[in-house]
Amino acid sequence: MQKTLMTPKNLSKNDAMPRLRLLSILLLFMLLFSICDVVAQKRKKPSTPASQAKEFLNTQFWLGIRGGTNFTQTTLIESFSGLNPINYSADNLDKEYENFVNPAFHIGLDLTFYHKGFSIMSFPTFFRNNINYSSQLSWSGESERDRYETSYDVQQSITFLELPLAVKYDIIGDRIRPFVMAGAFYSIAFDANKEVQIFETDYASGEPVEFDRANIKLNNREEILNNWGVLGGLGVSFDFWNIRSIIDVQYRHSFQSIVNSETRFDENTFSSFGEVQDDYSLQNYSASLSFVFPLRYIDSQFKAL
Repeated sequence: MQKTLMTPKNLSKNDAMPRLRLLSILLLFMLLFSICDVVAQKRKKPSTPASQAKEFLNTQFWLGIRGGTNFTQTTLIESFSGLNPINYSADNLDKEYENFVNPAFHIGLDLTFYHKGFSIMSFPTFFRNNINYSSQLSWSGESERDRYETSYDVQQSITFLELPLAVKYDIIGDRIRPFVMAGAFYSIAFDANKEVQIFETDYASGEPVEFDRANIKLNNREEILNNWGVLGGLGVSFDFWNIRSIIDVQYRHSFQSIVNSETRFDENTFSSFGEVQDDYSLQNYSASLSFVFPLRYIDSQFKAL
């Protein structure tokens, strides 16, 4: 049998064959991978400007102004009077509050962070509350002419700097979006003014004679405390170009008296005529209109959809 001698030249050729096969397999896999990737890219739905805009606006910041009107309802906690009854019940000195008769106004900013239907919003607002109440005192003797009546008509206006924080949810819609919202607020007493009209009726002549005793208008900021509570509301927003208009109605409920008990009986013009503040909390119904603008842009074709 003839034996073949393995020379270095033969060894080199034998080692090169497996390497060539491995390289060929790797090139084949790379070619197949490239073909699959091209096919996948062709099947993928191309991105359009409209879809890009929609995806972009899933997260947005809005900033604008808001204003509107509101009505205040008072909830009496405890009643007080500047006079001490002697021969009649103290209940006769209670005040009668009028609700929803004197509208007030509010104006402020609208700050909103929106993400896929949910919004975290704040609307710092100068919020004015109008409160009306009246009371009546009477003195009577043995005869019909021994009678004297005094009535008080009070208008109290209070302006708060309100700092609310709320969560809003857009229920449905694209260009027109109804929504619901809920949150809380803290209000800083900014200003307060009080007007007291005092009328008296004298029966000494046999016929009632009416006359104005006093008309007092003074600032009484020191009688008012800061306020806090919860709020809830609903509304709708709609878009025109890059401006979003929002209409909403809200209810606010406070949990404490806004009257400073430490200054209730301080010597002042009001207390000298027998008029002092009750303890009461506020409930408020408001309607507002906001105009807000988006703070994020890509280019001019991406409008607030």
